[in-house]
Amino acid sequence: MSLEQRDLFIKHIFTTVAPYVDFLSSSFSFGFDHFWRREAVVRSGILEGERVLDVCSGTGELAFLLSRHVGPQGSVTGADFCEEMLDRARRKKGENHANLSFVLSDAKRLPFRDNLFDAVTVAFGMRNIPDTALALQEIDRVLKPGGKFVCLELTRPQYSWFRYLYEWYVFKVMPLIGKLVVKTAAPYLYLPRSINSFYPPDEFKNMIHQCGFENIRVGSMTFGIATLYTAVKRG
Repeated sequence: MSLEQRDLFIKHIFTTVAPYVDFLSSSFSFGFDHFWRREAVVRSGILEGERVLDVCSGTGELAFLLSRHVGPQGSVTGADFCEEMLDRARRKKGENHANLSFVLSDAKRLPFRDNLFDAVTVAFGMRNIPDTALALQEIDRVLKPGGKFVCLELTRPQYSWFRYLYEWYVFKVMPLIGKLVVKTAAPYLYLPRSINSFYPPDEFKNMIHQCGFENIRVGSMTFGIATLYTAVKRG
């Protein structure tokens, strides 16, 4: 499958699951997804008043937390390539969160000038971008020198004793429930495969470094089910 075909396939997956994704993400993670996002904001180093871009923003769950964190003097732009996801984000926003906006955008071709943002965040999105290096280079381009990159991603658990239970759950239970709710198992068959096929933390850390970042920190969360990466743009 070419990169373009993978892009179309992944967009179709998220279009299908958009009406259910908030409920299912919270249910399948037993609410840990909210904890992981809050921790990402706390550990991000993002300051009040800063300008933030949230890539792969989806329905805006992280973007809403960030908008409160940066306050009225700051701003958050949520970008995603799936219109159906952004529709839900905009409906949740309503007339509130004046410092928050959403734009339709491919992470590999961000419609922003160079050196614009103080921070760029991504939550559970990098593994869904077929050309990971190109997306990281775009993030590097739109960040100011010294700007912060914060990436929260699902990863394989660290401990083998826990991994057996985890893989039974994500490969068997989640697709079954997903099929009952979404009427197709495809999104939740794709999910665990995308986690297993993405770069392990050490390899992804090296890629972040190769794409223009330094001071890279990697933090494991909840037995390694999620991993938080923070870095700073060189120069």
